[in-house]
Amino acid sequence: MQIENPRRLSLPIATHLLILAQVVVWVVARFYLLPADSWVELALQPKDPSLLGGIISPFLHLDPTHLGVNMAVLWLFGTNLERHIGSVRFLVLYLGAGWFASAMHWATAMTFNLYAQPGEAGAAIGASGAVAGLLGASMVRFAHPRLRLPFSVARTFPVTPLVVLWVTYTVVHALVTTQQHTSEGIGHWAHLSGFVFGLAAAQLAGWHRVARAEFLEHTAAEAAAHRDMLSAARALTALLGMRPHDIRARRELILTRMELGDRPGARRLAREGLVDWVKSGDRAQAVKAFRAYGQLVPDLDLPTGIRYRVGCWLADTGDAEAAFRCLLESVREDGASGGAASLYRAGQMAWERLSSASRARDAWERLLQQFPDSDWSDAARDGLRKLPTAS
Repeated sequence: MQIENPRRLSLPIATHLLILAQVVVWVVARFYLLPADSWVELALQPKDPSLLGGIISPFLHLDPTHLGVNMAVLWLFGTNLERHIGSVRFLVLYLGAGWFASAMHWATAMTFNLYAQPGEAGAAIGASGAVAGLLGASMVRFAHPRLRLPFSVARTFPVTPLVVLWVTYTVVHALVTTQQHTSEGIGHWAHLSGFVFGLAAAQLAGWHRVARAEFLEHTAAEAAAHRDMLSAARALTALLGMRPHDIRARRELILTRMELGDRPGARRLAREGLVDWVKSGDRAQAVKAFRAYGQLVPDLDLPTGIRYRVGCWLADTGDAEAAFRCLLESVREDGASGGAASLYRAGQMAWERLSSASRARDAWERLLQQFPDSDWSDAARDGLRKLPTAS
């Protein structure tokens, strides 16, 4: 089983290595390292805690059932979570939750005298706290996680109700056993602590924002597929509020606005997005945005100097044809000084990059006609003298 999500971002190496490590540790500890049940002494003991015990406790298990359940849940939630957050972050989260749960098991046992009955609330044993941390992090990282049944492609069911039931059960039993100073042989406080650790770590890492963005992307796509363009626009607007520099999301919102007949709104979105990229100085992204938005809104009007800078950056990328057109279009936006510079640069682009004397001549003659007294007039006249005579 696995949390349903079509993305496969990386291989869940850490999850499978952790499962293998815990199976090996259990086999070695149980059958080769120490006789009988004396291997339990390796774990964290409330009355006699040790650093080694705290470290090794999340890797020890009582019996095959205890080990099997924990490893099944680790695989169930761990594989998909690791694919999305990366192996290193996953490993840090898992170990942090496991060790924090062991520490809290020791703290609650000592505070509430829960180790009084031998064999019930003694050593901190098992990966349940670490696995609970993965549950907590998954609830934050995935907006609506679902479980896929084994050997089934289509049948899934939501995870959240199951986790809510488990947390409720854990909290109630933790409070009851604490009030009675007894134990069921289960570290309820350790489980709850691991879960809270996972929740907190995921929040601090900002994974809730990632989940929200993915939810909005999915909502927008579903709405667009059903031709509910208003709902798609709302979702994309919220997404763009979270990621204002997301070129793809802005492009989709521009398309949606045009589908709704809001051409002024689409034009404003394209202009704002492109201006932000140009002002940031990120040439590659500015050129990418210009190409993406310009195709959708051909009559896009831009502030002075913006289109000229994009034209120069297009030239730097080697796209001389697009740069030439962009520079010519910038004349109407840039006034006398900027317009003259655009026309001179366009003529230069036509002659040196496109080998088109006719287009270079048109640009420079236009410069002399529209801006005869500009600082670029002499350069344009010099350029015209160097061009071959038109036949």
